[in-house]
Amino acid sequence: MILIADIGGTKSRLTLVRKNSKKFFELKIYKSKNFKNIYDVVKKYFLDISLKKRPNIAVFSVAGPVIGNQAHLTNLEWKVSKYKLKKIFGFEKVILINDLQALSASILSLKKSEIFNIKSAKSSKKEPKAFIAPGTGLGEAILVKENPLIILPTEGGHIFFSSLDEEEFNYLKFLEKKGEELSWEKALSGKALSYWYEYYFNESLDPEKITALAKDKNPKALKVIKKFFELLGRKISQLAFYSLPEGGIYIAGGVIYALKEFLEIQEFKEAFLKGYFENKKLEKLLEKFSINIIVHPNPCLLGALSILHNQ
Repeated sequence: MILIADIGGTKSRLTLVRKNSKKFFELKIYKSKNFKNIYDVVKKYFLDISLKKRPNIAVFSVAGPVIGNQAHLTNLEWKVSKYKLKKIFGFEKVILINDLQALSASILSLKKSEIFNIKSAKSSKKEPKAFIAPGTGLGEAILVKENPLIILPTEGGHIFFSSLDEEEFNYLKFLEKKGEELSWEKALSGKALSYWYEYYFNESLDPEKITALAKDKNPKALKVIKKFFELLGRKISQLAFYSLPEGGIYIAGGVIYALKEFLEIQEFKEAFLKGYFENKKLEKLLEKFSINIIVHPNPCLLGALSILHNQ
């Protein structure tokens, strides 16, 4: 057995797979905030499953930058050491990767039915591909080549958000008063949904509640969701400008997974495309790239496994 883990800012998913298999066994999902560190999550997982022998190989996809043999989970303030994981759990081999790196590699294993197309493309090239995931935070990565597999993880979500009108400028002032980073992550993520709602209506709601209200056609929540999709389109166009993804753009993450049905509604799809085609000068370039949503529930686990098999 091999341990595959996707450690995110909100949820930690752990599963076992057999060598040369893609079938998950003993998949468990935990709330990350209930733990002090990654080591406690793994300990809890091994306590919850009945296993005669622990796996000697583990792959960890983590929501933060991975430098050398260490990682820092940005929204949890967790530090992860490959050597410490080996020492505590007796793993012979540990692979530590950024979660968007794992997400990008999932494209090697996804079925056509697990990819929902929003916008078709004028290009027939396979590479590069760009990935973006609004979740607890905002992740981005670029798949440069599939064979050999070359993926550039980034921290593009922490690029500063630039306002285009007075409403957005005042939103930045709102974030500043809260002592928040003035980044795209704070304009386009789960936490950002709550901030936009508070900014518009002076009321604090968690993102799950806003999503539920929007599905019940609550006008306040729908205003927030519409703004979210406009900004998502705009951010994706920026990602397209610096990656020129002729192999397509792929969206995933907890927020988009919860809200994907709205992109089948004309009003929200138009808001998304309005944001995407904001730069009229380069509209013809943007037309070249397809845009898709990954609808697989655990793409980072799938991608982490793909990276292991690739190695």
